[in-house]
Amino acid sequence: MLKRRTIFSFLLCLGYLNLSAQHFKPAANPEKILSELRKTSSATHSIQASFKEEKYLSVLKEPEHSSGLFYYQKNDKMRWEQKKPGSYIILINGDKLRIQEGGKEKNVAQAGRMAVQIKELMIGLVNGDFQQNRAFSQTCMESADQYMIVLTPVNRRLKNIYAKITLVFSRTSLRLKELIFFEKSGDKSFMKFHQEKFNEPIDNSLFLTL
Repeated sequence: MLKRRTIFSFLLCLGYLNLSAQHFKPAANPEKILSELRKTSSATHSIQASFKEEKYLSVLKEPEHSSGLFYYQKNDKMRWEQKKPGSYIILINGDKLRIQEGGKEKNVAQAGRMAVQIKELMIGLVNGDFQQNRAFSQTCMESADQYMIVLTPVNRRLKNIYAKITLVFSRTSLRLKELIFFEKSGDKSFMKFHQEKFNEPIDNSLFLTL
């Protein structure tokens, strides 16, 4: 359950139609794009945003919708708080990962190394460290107004969960706009940020209490 809910309830979408309308091709200068993305992420000390998520599950005819609030602060502090349709919180503070569902905290220690990998992945997708994550190979694509990084797992455990993960960035702001998880089972999760605020103060208690 942790392998699925931790990531798919963690992140962002309604971006599916927008992504489908884009015509991506292999990037002409991928190293330059990755360098620009690194500069933007290194200059980002905090993020506050609302999120929307749309999940397509093979066992359901209609997609599931969820929404909530997201907070990130250097170094390695993140709060992912789903508000609708139910309460679900993922809290990362340094090397600690905590999860609460329906007002009850879950025991993630039982997940061992997988929980550690998922925590590293979650933070890395936000702070740009995914570029150094050897658990994935990466391909850089571009369209007229967006960049897309396709992460393909090479790590055995992660390959058992994901077929690929794609990150879509605005070409002008270099900010992450869409995040799409393609599960090995065929399930998909489309996510999107909106109402973002960057480098503004965040109450530290948000990273201490579920």
